[in-house]
Amino acid sequence: MIKMMMLLLMATVALTVIMIKKMNCWVFAAILICGVTSVKAQDFYDFSAVSSSGDTLYYYLDEGVAVVTCPGDIDKDDYWPEGIAQPQGAMVIDGTVTYNDATYTVARIGAYAFCGCSSITSVTIPGSVTGIMGYAFYNCRNMASVDIPASVADFGDYVFTGTALPDPIYKDSVFVYMPVTATGVYTIPDQITNICGGAFYRCANLTHVVLPNSVTSIGSGAFLDCDGLTQPIYNNTLFARLPLAYSGSYTIPDGITTVCASSFTYTSGLTELIMPNSVTSMGNGALGSCTSLMSVTLSDALTEIPGFAFMRCTALPTITLPAGITSIGTAAFFNCTAMDSIVVKSTTPPSVGMSAFRNVPDSCLLVVPSGTLGAYTEAWGTYFSRIIEDRGPVDGIDDLAPEDGSTEISTIVYDMSGRWVVSLQTGGKTPALPNGIYLVRIGNQTARKVVVQADKR
Repeated sequence: MIKMMMLLLMATVALTVIMIKKMNCWVFAAILICGVTSVKAQDFYDFSAVSSSGDTLYYYLDEGVAVVTCPGDIDKDDYWPEGIAQPQGAMVIDGTVTYNDATYTVARIGAYAFCGCSSITSVTIPGSVTGIMGYAFYNCRNMASVDIPASVADFGDYVFTGTALPDPIYKDSVFVYMPVTATGVYTIPDQITNICGGAFYRCANLTHVVLPNSVTSIGSGAFLDCDGLTQPIYNNTLFARLPLAYSGSYTIPDGITTVCASSFTYTSGLTELIMPNSVTSMGNGALGSCTSLMSVTLSDALTEIPGFAFMRCTALPTITLPAGITSIGTAAFFNCTAMDSIVVKSTTPPSVGMSAFRNVPDSCLLVVPSGTLGAYTEAWGTYFSRIIEDRGPVDGIDDLAPEDGSTEISTIVYDMSGRWVVSLQTGGKTPALPNGIYLVRIGNQTARKVVVQADKR
């Protein structure tokens, strides 16, 4: 999880984009680089107190209640700085805590509160706590038991990921955690509506997860690194995960409305994805690092290309963005190094997030609707130097004469994903083709790349 450093302390500020590998996901962070003075660990919490188990715990005050936190700098991933004793063994969090002669109710366990505290073996949470925030016990690798009271209704992502807890954890309608020791097929209970991010993270021995139709929300990376999956995970409306070992073309079932975050990430054998028009949204990084992906058909109902959606799809040569797209997220096409053309159907240039087209080749052709060349040149001219208007079908590609002068030889036209478009004999002519880039092969000669655009008629 990436946090945003927003330290506006000095006059000179520089915006820098960095790429960080966190839990097998390449993600971006925008960091404001500032002149800052050094800070003490105490600047990150309001006070500390010794719990009934003898552990020194740290708190901040929020609207009159106490929240358990870590003593270090969350923005720097320095949760428990060197020299500060971590909780040991059976830790008890008390329901009230006293500070400056006032008593406060302990209402939440904050994000990253005990992240990486590997000496904790068990945790008792008081009935005053209503929420456990993201990564609160992440990577507490020796934590084998936890007492969660009925009062807890709110769970963040990756709360218990990396612990030794032996059993699945779900409460009411929220599925929180599955132990990495799980094997075979697991059926999520019917009452579950929400699956937290990272809930099944690294459950490499699961072969399938049955997703009930009651589930309407799935957090980021819920099924990340489930290497042993043999079947896609989806219900009537959500597509959650394609097995990492899948290869070839895949069509998302009709009726699916949401393609969840990271649902195809790292599926290196996926070559083509066909999305039905029932899909209205995609999650972040949905197709990131699908390094063999060569063809994508997007739903006409999409309105956004989310952040990191096609990041590092290094074989993808072309894509058509539907007319309803209004925004393109951060690093959406970062490192799509094989991209030859992008066809945009929207008559209004979509907004573009940071590094959305970074490392897309300078030669990439942008095809925009008729009458919008000026608008796209103004809005997207910093990303693309070759922009043309799509004025509908144009005359086909005339047959190219073979270099050896033969007359009885066929010409085959392919699209940029390698799919056959049309074949013809020498002297023939293709039917009208939409603007775009095609591969033309004459006999056994090397294929030539041909650009079809209205300007060439």
